[in-house]
Amino acid sequence: MRRMSLLLWVAWLLAAAQAPDLTIGAIQGHEGESPYLNRFVTFRGVVVGRYEDQNTRGDVYHTLFVQSLPAESDGDPATSDAVAVFLGREPRRDVKHGDVVRVGGKVTEFYGLTEIDDRGLTVAVEESAPLPAPVTLDPPANNAAAAVYFEALEGMRVAFPDEVVVSGPTHEGCGFAVVDAAVAAELPILRRADDDPTGRAVPVLYPSDLDCAELPPLKTGDRLASLDGVLTYNFDQFKVIVDGVDGIDVQPPVPPPPPPALPDVAATQLSVATLNAEDYFDTSRDTAEEGEPVLTADELAARQAKFVALIAQTLRCPTLLALQEVEHEALLLALAAGLAEPCGFVYTVSHRETPDARGIDNALLSDPRRVDVGNVALRQTCSPVPTGIDDPTIVCPSGQEPLFGRPPLQVEARIDGEAYVFYVNHFKSKRDGEIDTDLARIQQAVYLNGLAAERLVADPRGRLIALGDFNDTEASPALALLTETTHGGRLVNALQAVSAEQRYSYNFGGVSELIDGILLSPALAEEVSAATIAHVNTDYPAGWRSDTSAEHLPYRATDHDALWVVLGQAPATPTPAPTVAPTPSAVARATPTAAATAPATTAAPTATALAPTPSPAPNEQIAGRDAGAPMWLIGVAAAVLLGGGLLARRLARR
Repeated sequence: MRRMSLLLWVAWLLAAAQAPDLTIGAIQGHEGESPYLNRFVTFRGVVVGRYEDQNTRGDVYHTLFVQSLPAESDGDPATSDAVAVFLGREPRRDVKHGDVVRVGGKVTEFYGLTEIDDRGLTVAVEESAPLPAPVTLDPPANNAAAAVYFEALEGMRVAFPDEVVVSGPTHEGCGFAVVDAAVAAELPILRRADDDPTGRAVPVLYPSDLDCAELPPLKTGDRLASLDGVLTYNFDQFKVIVDGVDGIDVQPPVPPPPPPALPDVAATQLSVATLNAEDYFDTSRDTAEEGEPVLTADELAARQAKFVALIAQTLRCPTLLALQEVEHEALLLALAAGLAEPCGFVYTVSHRETPDARGIDNALLSDPRRVDVGNVALRQTCSPVPTGIDDPTIVCPSGQEPLFGRPPLQVEARIDGEAYVFYVNHFKSKRDGEIDTDLARIQQAVYLNGLAAERLVADPRGRLIALGDFNDTEASPALALLTETTHGGRLVNALQAVSAEQRYSYNFGGVSELIDGILLSPALAEEVSAATIAHVNTDYPAGWRSDTSAEHLPYRATDHDALWVVLGQAPATPTPAPTVAPTPSAVARATPTAAATAPATTAAPTATALAPTPSPAPNEQIAGRDAGAPMWLIGVAAAVLLGGGLLARRLARR
């Protein structure tokens, strides 16, 4: 069988070698998928770009981009005149920009990118030729129209207008996103819902993601000279691979603005914050996962210094701080120790290990002078939809699997005598595609909403706070199930009061989104006196994450901005009697700046008699199968959303 397969392969190659050349436009076709998919083709063109990327295993792969010579184009503006040629691990340093090559190979679709596969690939250099003139980009704002626009240019040499403005750095350090300077007044480019028009933001990649040391650190708002390169498609976005750094010239360099000054917090108020700590790992490898980060000692020290500055100086030592993407409790204890001097107290750490494959967990830090922590547990449940999650702490019924890779961390506490329940969350990410992961986040939202509903039925004035990284936008189906009363939502988004242009916490591909949240029970929502988002991270280059210089210390501790909410009203300053000389009022503040000494504390008010909050049954703390909404309700909710159009299918290019 193996011999026969080899003979057939050879015969196929011989037949293909005799086949006439096709135009690249014909190979690309008018649809997203090539009409020659899985067929062997030959064609001729000039090399206009190349790219090398590295996967989590450290394997380096190479791709050429080949475009038709102007005289050999099919002349159809609806078909692209270029195609990606995947070289595999073979760099082919003998092939350079401007080489005219004859290519033979099998047409494939790699996650939406039409390319020639490396198996059986032939690339022969024939001559050299000038590069085709680039197409000046002018994408429409409408996402569907932008997808059609870019599809016709896939693989081709393109150029931005004379000046562009950075709309955000990318997640890693070897890229950024830009918009035409003519629409820079729209910054930040915001997305609240799936169909918000964000097509003008175009991500830019460096030719290699192995080393981008030459790439200047860019932040949102920087203006650049014209750029050109080739258009590719990866991770659900069209992106431009620039030829190099020659055109990347900041005009002129603009220093970052000072960190935001948050309002004072009185001793009787609570400040609550949440922050995704972005791969807050230590220096040891603890799992077999290839994607587990392992920091050097210097990198870890820099991260600790960044977090101390962010929490103590910018967030002013909040009463409660939720953290996501934390590897170990030991890191949190070290962080709490580092915060002892600037904050004047040592945070209590509430943490439990989750079944996440990479080992990232949720945690809650609390001020022990105000917060008396009680029960701490993970709330896991099962899903009728396959999740691929292995959690030995729960036994699921046949045909079901654990729902959460990072189950919500439930912390019960008393604060100034009042009972509170916190749920620290990190919902399913969109790493496997937005559409494919929607249902997981919907299930997670239904379950979390059920936990809140259970508490609020027992005590309608219950004090509940669900916070963390929800990995979805405000108007998404998942968040609607938590906050929209028409869909049964039992919680209130505390960030709604933040102005629209400031209401974002993360930047993906040049588009700013609010994917983190602080959700409150109705009784607590009545007590919000201040809410803000500290924009000191997501708009700044990833390379600053290890930069602890005085200039850059306040910025890019992580790739998410921190959310901050104050509950309760500050006591009014009494008006002195006219006959009495006024005496300055000294209001104790519970959240000092980094330079402050330990703040004064006030006696806790007399405890109000509240109905005790129910603790999960022993099996529910780790399994939670019967807690919250039953799994059949998840299916009903998803059906309602799908039928009502709330679960809008995200734009699928292919």
